[in-house]
Amino acid sequence: MTIWLIILIVIGIISIVGFLIGIYVFIADWREKGKPSWKELVPAFMFIPMLLFYLGFNILSFLQDVWEDGGFIGHRRKIKERKKQGEREKEEYNRIVSAYEKGDLRRDELPRIFDGIHYFELYGKLLDGDYWQELVYIENEYNEVFNTFFKRHPFIKLNHDVRIVYLPQSVQSLTNEDVLLYWNPGIKDAVTKSIGIDTSSLLDELCYPEDSVKLTHGLISCFGWTENHKAKTYRGTYYPLNEGSDDEIFRQLEIIAEEAISDNIGGLYSSVKRPSKDDTNQEDFADEQFDWEINELVDEIRERVEKLEQRGISRKLLMKLFTEKQELSRLVVTKDMRIMLPDYNNMEIKMEPINKAVFLLFLKHPEGIIFKHLPNYRKELTDIYQMIKPCGINERVLQSIEDVTNPLLNSINEKCARIRGSFISQFDENLAKYYYIFGTRGEPKKIDLPRELVVWEK
Repeated sequence: MTIWLIILIVIGIISIVGFLIGIYVFIADWREKGKPSWKELVPAFMFIPMLLFYLGFNILSFLQDVWEDGGFIGHRRKIKERKKQGEREKEEYNRIVSAYEKGDLRRDELPRIFDGIHYFELYGKLLDGDYWQELVYIENEYNEVFNTFFKRHPFIKLNHDVRIVYLPQSVQSLTNEDVLLYWNPGIKDAVTKSIGIDTSSLLDELCYPEDSVKLTHGLISCFGWTENHKAKTYRGTYYPLNEGSDDEIFRQLEIIAEEAISDNIGGLYSSVKRPSKDDTNQEDFADEQFDWEINELVDEIRERVEKLEQRGISRKLLMKLFTEKQELSRLVVTKDMRIMLPDYNNMEIKMEPINKAVFLLFLKHPEGIIFKHLPNYRKELTDIYQMIKPCGINERVLQSIEDVTNPLLNSINEKCARIRGSFISQFDENLAKYYYIFGTRGEPKKIDLPRELVVWEK
């Protein structure tokens, strides 16, 4: 379906709707005011020319098809042939699917859905999610010019936060204990690891091994996935690079980044406006503001995460390279109300007392808490705070507890954001999401950590 046909269909729909509205207005005015003047008829029937144009175009298109097919009989025969061809293609598709599912066809024997020149099919073993916000350097044989360039410029960040990832340099950064423990805090001995990956490692991701000869030296991105005869396939896009000076290579990278963003993302910026208090149901104000507040306040405390990102770490790629799988840690609430993660090298999660009290309140309720019901938990929250700070209850604290349990205020969202930040500042959000408070609008907010991993010391 071409863009012009889509435009014509839209015009036709608008014309028909406008014409019907015009008829309705015309009849209503006639009944109310009597016979209308010609000035009143113009807006009522302004869509008639558009409607006639749309209908005329479709009639002409139909007659052109009839002419090209040799008349009405030939046109009917062509329609039947196209229908039979569609049925044959469907039968062939089902035959291939059946053969693949039975193991009679290998993955690389399936028909191609991409050209294998600019677009490639990837297995996705190194992928984590539907796309990378990175361009990864790849080559099928060592190129001195490009490897030297990327060694001199290991951390390249372009417009729209697109980063250039040079895998050998990124892997070297994993030998830093701080980085390693952030991505996988459960590693028992964070020492230098020998990870076998280089600029050609992504070639093993290709569904069609013969495509590797086409990837001489350039950048590859991945966005989204599709199905090739029921086999899940990631789409990789390859952008070749030409040798040159550093400035010339940088210019190529900028052009490629713009093209990759255009290919992979389409719209870069959202025009969705945060709702104001006047726009929301007063009773559900805190609930409706939850996602906005969480995202805005967490951004304020991402400094450590951003520093790791600036080192060129590509989480979606490199997390797959760890020899030790990410595991959830037990969460221990000690007698003195400290929050400990013993399986993450005995990590302590520190929070302000009121934030810790909110966290422990939700931890005590695995079923979750609906924000509009928060006033019902005011006494329980007060009791928890008193356990954290036995001598710390005063008027200011009582006011904070009242504010955080008031669904008409934003205080609960601020506390949830700080709680989330306490975890993601210590380890990867892929793990942290099980420990902080989260939920969709209108539903109970809860902590997803399996409660068999929660220990309350007595």
